[in-house]
Amino acid sequence: MEEKDTYEHPTPEAAALAAQRGLGEWRRTFRRKPSWVAKKHNESRLYLYDGGVVVRTARISRGDDLFEAAYDWGTLRVLRYFSTRGDARYTLLDTGGVALNIGPGTRVFLKEDKQALGITSVVEGTMFVWPRSWGEYIEECVVRVQLPGVLGRIERGETVDFGPYKVDRRGVAGRKHAAAWSEIVDISAYDGTLMFNKKLRKMTVDSVPLQNIANANLFLSVCQRFKAQG
Repeated sequence: MEEKDTYEHPTPEAAALAAQRGLGEWRRTFRRKPSWVAKKHNESRLYLYDGGVVVRTARISRGDDLFEAAYDWGTLRVLRYFSTRGDARYTLLDTGGVALNIGPGTRVFLKEDKQALGITSVVEGTMFVWPRSWGEYIEECVVRVQLPGVLGRIERGETVDFGPYKVDRRGVAGRKHAAAWSEIVDISAYDGTLMFNKKLRKMTVDSVPLQNIANANLFLSVCQRFKAQG
């Protein structure tokens, strides 16, 4: 697949889905490398729009039926799992709890992770090429669109749920431990695990793998903003 192949126009069905969700102008298209073995995946497409993404994908280990869904940046939740160095399998989670896994590798959710994230069902989609290109674009758009609203909700006294963490004006809470913003001196990741440290590098809030945090980049942006305010 070459760069020019990412400008294949959406099908009428995909364009209709995008229009129904008000996703605006189409930008790029991604697909799987053609395969003679898994021919059903050759029809799979990922369409990026200004306001969201439309995915049409064959289901792994299922019949020839295709899963089709549209997501807007304002409501989409994204999880990123690095299956290999530099390549990630992404999970797109809609408001109803349907989780769509796309990209290289395999992503398995434990029972407690499903409960924390509100996942009701999982669809195993295809391995679209260039996951870094479309994956980073999706994450950047989610942060850009959702950050102002999330900050506003917290400032008004609401609590925002990111799965294993909950955030409000006072601080951040994990499943077992919580900390005020003034107690947290450092937020860092080591070997894929997020850590909140206070003085002397002692842990404050529960450590959680970044792959289990819904909209991890958005969550980190929110935490850094409120930590800076103390």
